[in-house]
Amino acid sequence: MKKLLKWLLVAVGVVALVVFGGGMLMPSQVNVSRDLVINAPPDKIFPHVASLKAFNKWSPWADLDPDMKVEFSGAEEGVGQVMAWDSAEMGKGNMKVVESAENEKLVTALDFGQMGTASARFDLVPDAGGTKVTWSMTSELGNNPIARWFGPMIKSDVSETYAKGLAKLRVVAEGE
Repeated sequence: MKKLLKWLLVAVGVVALVVFGGGMLMPSQVNVSRDLVINAPPDKIFPHVASLKAFNKWSPWADLDPDMKVEFSGAEEGVGQVMAWDSAEMGKGNMKVVESAENEKLVTALDFGQMGTASARFDLVPDAGGTKVTWSMTSELGNNPIARWFGPMIKSDVSETYAKGLAKLRVVAEGE
């Protein structure tokens, strides 16, 4: 019995070392960036990304939960706009516009409650008769080894969702 207990303690110790030690070796930051060239000038695309009220017309998350409750507050446009959501599928959170340069970029601060925070941005650059739109996100995972294990999954999920969103944005912007 003592031998079994000893092996069990060793096994638990090894698992803990792998989970916590391995987690600390994982990146402490998630960076995601997707881009797409849209056949429209920046001034036709920017209103769709700059207005949080227009965001759900092409947002990939709006399709995931049609019953999501969304509230807007703060400024009507530009810096200070806030969109808060409450969703059975995606939890609660909010997005606030913190920087805006017309037809060039929009930067938002995201708060996912207990799930953490992130910064997201859209960059619009003229490109051969169209506009290269880059949607990127950075999230700090800190010193939590468990959160760090989720970093690659978060990166993969967000990357796929951003690609879907940019494709929907293309349809909206090119359809004008």
